[in-house]
Amino acid sequence: MNITEDRISNIAHKIIDKLWRDDLVDFPDETKARERVKSSIASFFKISDELDDIVRKKLASYSKAKVPGSREWEILYSKFYEEEAAKRKL
Repeated sequence: MNITEDRISNIAHKIIDKLWRDDLVDFPDETKARERVKSSIASFFKISDELDDIVRKKLASYSKAKVPGSREWEILYSKFYEEEAAKRKL
């Protein structure tokens, strides 16, 4: 999934604001906290993209091609995605 820096920044601002408004966290350095949240979000999407690529390659390697979007493809995609995530302990 391609996500822009602006979208990541927007999400990070919302997370930080919500945590502060709900009095769950006091940030000694809000800018540093926001940068950490942005970094975490970017890492999540990067890993998600890597897993997606691995799973799609695995599905494409089947001798009987699975049609993307079909029920069988969706089931196998979910299964393989979970397996790859478990391998990485995510």
